Amino acid sequence: MSIDITKKQHYIWRRYLNPWKNSPEDKHIWTGFIQTKEVKNVALMGVGQSSFFYKMEVLTSEELSFLKSFADTLLEATRETAYIILGVYGILAHTKNVINTRKVVGNPNLEHWLKKIEAGSFENFQSQIELMGDELLNCATIGEIEKLASENEYDFLLFMMMQYTRTKAMKNRVVASFTEREHLKKIADKSWPFFNIVLALQVFESMVIKKDYRFVFVNNKGSIPFITGDQPIINVKGNITDEQGYAKELEFYYPISPKSAIVIAFKPGEKYSEIDVTDDYVNEKNELIKSESELHLFASEKDVLSKLLI
Repeated sequence: MSIDITKKQHYIWRRYLNPWKNSPEDKHIWTGFIQTKEVKNVALMGVGQSSFFYKMEVLTSEELSFLKSFADTLLEATRETAYIILGVYGILAHTKNVINTRKVVGNPNLEHWLKKIEAGSFENFQSQIELMGDELLNCATIGEIEKLASENEYDFLLFMMMQYTRTKAMKNRVVASFTEREHLKKIADKSWPFFNIVLALQVFESMVIKKDYRFVFVNNKGSIPFITGDQPIINVKGNITDEQGYAKELEFYYPISPKSAIVIAFKPGEKYSEIDVTDDYVNEKNELIKSESELHLFASEKDVLSKLLI
């Protein structure tokens, strides 16, 4: 594999995990392995990633037709973006077909160029989204969030929704939702980058339209640190969905360090607020992170993970 094509693609932003590292200079983090119940000190490069996770697969005309019918059901702005993404998929399929059927020659870099597009396009998109959340992760008070949100509120919302939908756990959940329709499951798995983006945009657009969300900054005053996992943002209201597959109730919880978290709540109240919590709250949220994660949990202290994985 060429050095300019990234094989290991992270579905958890490595910069996000920095507050849980052993130390600012260290590149390791205490990691709980959910399936084996082991706790190990693991290098950040080795967690929250999968080979070519965001690879842009070549889709058939039938697969594109199904995705077009799905896109037709989305909210207006999300729908238009979905059509653009499908157009890019269509161009890729057409280009590959021309090369394969006409055996285009004369440009030794063409095949490599296409591989870079397939492997890196959606990963590069995620990198741009991550830039939107960099300042948000540095916030230490609700006042700092409010100040940043005065100019970047929608950037923060989109960043958080993309972190919510981009993970391997979410991919498996979405693919599994096509119950008893194996051919649709295969399409969803094959076209995951498309679903990742449009599902995030759909929730984001509905939030912008309704304007009923609230930012809550959570200060952990207890003795137990917040953990995070390979599903770092969770809907604490559960995964009960309507007929279209969208969550009926939403309240997003996002730990941003062992001592702080951000909640987006959908209920009456101040637009920006701050709460102090103790160990009961922390234990509850840590258990929810554990239940929503698929492979890995992360903590600043080994013992916290050991107790959770008993």
